[in-house]
Amino acid sequence: MRTPWPRILTLWLVGILAAAQLAKISAIAPILRESFHLSLPQIALLISLLEVGGALFGFVAGLGLARFGMRAFLLTGGATLAAASLIEAIVPVPMILFAARAVEGVGYLLMVIVAPTAIAAIATDESRGRALALWSTFVPVGLALGSAVTASLVTLAGPRGVMLLWAVALAVITALLTRLPLPGAGGQRITLPAPAAWVATFAFGLYTLFVCALLMLLPSFLVERNGAPIGQVGLITALASLAALPGSAAAMWLMRGGQLGRRRMMLVSTLALLATLPLVFWLYQHAAASLVESGMLAVGATLVSGLVPPLMFARLPAQSGATAPDDPRIAAANGLITQFGAGGALLGPPLAGMVVAAWGWPALGIALIALVLAMLACLLVAERL
Repeated sequence: MRTPWPRILTLWLVGILAAAQLAKISAIAPILRESFHLSLPQIALLISLLEVGGALFGFVAGLGLARFGMRAFLLTGGATLAAASLIEAIVPVPMILFAARAVEGVGYLLMVIVAPTAIAAIATDESRGRALALWSTFVPVGLALGSAVTASLVTLAGPRGVMLLWAVALAVITALLTRLPLPGAGGQRITLPAPAAWVATFAFGLYTLFVCALLMLLPSFLVERNGAPIGQVGLITALASLAALPGSAAAMWLMRGGQLGRRRMMLVSTLALLATLPLVFWLYQHAAASLVESGMLAVGATLVSGLVPPLMFARLPAQSGATAPDDPRIAAANGLITQFGAGGALLGPPLAGMVVAAWGWPALGIALIALVLAMLACLLVAERL
């Protein structure tokens, strides 16, 4: 049996498109702050509201996926993203903007639960780890796409024009997805994942808390510290997001013969997370750093830490207790990792904004270091389970 890589790549692109909606707001955050008179914590909340659906209903959606089927979730999610982006393009007041962003989060949730579950079902045993490692890159690649596209078009179309363009693109792509073959037809039983999956997915939530606090406030950080223009800041943020890709490529190379052994996986994860700590510390403590130096430190932090999530996604089917590729426990575990991941992404930017507002940017570096250490501890516990 050969791995259907074209379908896997299509599902990966679905996740990238969904994740791009997270960065489209952060790329123009300084403009929206001025237009709607928002504080830093408020604009941070607006950025992360895309994750509210997953943070509240991720696990329930993962259980419901087995019952209702993948196609219904995928198309409903795409249509919801398109409609919400259209409302964001024409919204006159902040209250409606926040509400549209929250609804957009439901569409995001549906799409990012379907894709990894379908990938796990259609991949072969030998390629499943690599396919899920590839899937794990959808957030950084999506952040890079959303940041780069939005920042480059905002000078031509304005913030409302960019939102409208995203709405059109989402509607067209959703229509094309009606022809995508998907496994399963719904009606499966609902089964809870094993305890190890709960701890491992919580660790992933800590990672998303870390990376979203770092990347989503990076434009505001660079503008405030270095006075950089929006175009340059958007490019640096895109490069920092894309820096996770080499780590994912390395993880796929490590799993070229099948699943990576547990001890080797934990050794790689421990070294990567410990190497992240000094980069984060220096990024926020070195007040005299130039724009290039700050950008290189941000890129380095995401590059090194980006090796770990692919290994986590590759291990998830086994940690869920699944006995077959279409075991409903995989869908439930994907719902769980979406819930914790969305919770981290939802809380990361506003919590980081509050830390900065209260104690300044150096305190954010200390908080991010604590998150990385907590993530490492949870990974060790999950493997013990």
